[in-house]
Amino acid sequence: MHARDSILIIANPAAGGVGADLVWQIVRRCGRPVSVRWTAFPGEGTDIAAAAANTADLVVAVGGDGTAREVAAGLATAWRAVPMLIIPAGTANSLYRSLWGATPWAVALSRALAGAPARRLDLARLDGRLVLSGASAGFSPRVTHAAKARGTSYRAAIEEVAARYRPYPGRVLVDGITVHNGSTLLANVGGSRYRGGEFQLLPHSEPDDGLLDVCVIGGEHEVASILPLTTAGTHLNRPGVVYARGRVVRIERTDGGPLWFEHDGEVLATDRASRTLTVFPAALLMITAAESAASAA
Repeated sequence: MHARDSILIIANPAAGGVGADLVWQIVRRCGRPVSVRWTAFPGEGTDIAAAAANTADLVVAVGGDGTAREVAAGLATAWRAVPMLIIPAGTANSLYRSLWGATPWAVALSRALAGAPARRLDLARLDGRLVLSGASAGFSPRVTHAAKARGTSYRAAIEEVAARYRPYPGRVLVDGITVHNGSTLLANVGGSRYRGGEFQLLPHSEPDDGLLDVCVIGGEHEVASILPLTTAGTHLNRPGVVYARGRVVRIERTDGGPLWFEHDGEVLATDRASRTLTVFPAALLMITAAESAASAA
């Protein structure tokens, strides 16, 4: 291992926990000159990260899952591989929890600065986009949309949406094989073991195995009864819950209606009835906990 001397911090001021105080704490802990870039508009983090391949030995993304995705997309397409570290400062921070468990960000930063080896993580391709933490259809994007539109917490949005949500008729194919066909509460693809900060929808997911994990929860389940089980990953043994792995995942709404869909906390336009994700293996260098998937959470 060797210390990383050229450090770039990319901070998103729109993320809930990002401010000058946090960034200053990070700079002080680095103990060496660093560059700081604040993003000014959505997508700018990708451009900044791509350019960082010319100079940086380490890129630190400060923000939530959306910020991490932007930075990852820039680094994954850069001409030179540069390791990335996430400092969790968003509302969910699902990927950080999947990679580091309960490890404080200051400890993660110290390990990265000391030259801790990086893992090559998989991403997913989706209609020209790169997906980092994961993607979902159905209930989850409706909750994300409600939370952002109302300015409420994710938990409050869950209660609001659950009261009026109706499952959709759907089909999920993994490597061309239908694994689910019928009423659908939600379908989640990743990526990250956790989504929404606390829901371990993909408890067996490994971020560097070259496969996308898939969990589909059938529409026969009530949100109030099935969602608490996902915090411990104990939902998988329930009837109507499907878990699969593959390289290509297609999620469809079979009645031709618009499919509610999100990835990395960004809700996409409801202009189509299906979405297809393809694994992009070993696409990104990421500093993670020494143990696989940081199961200490």
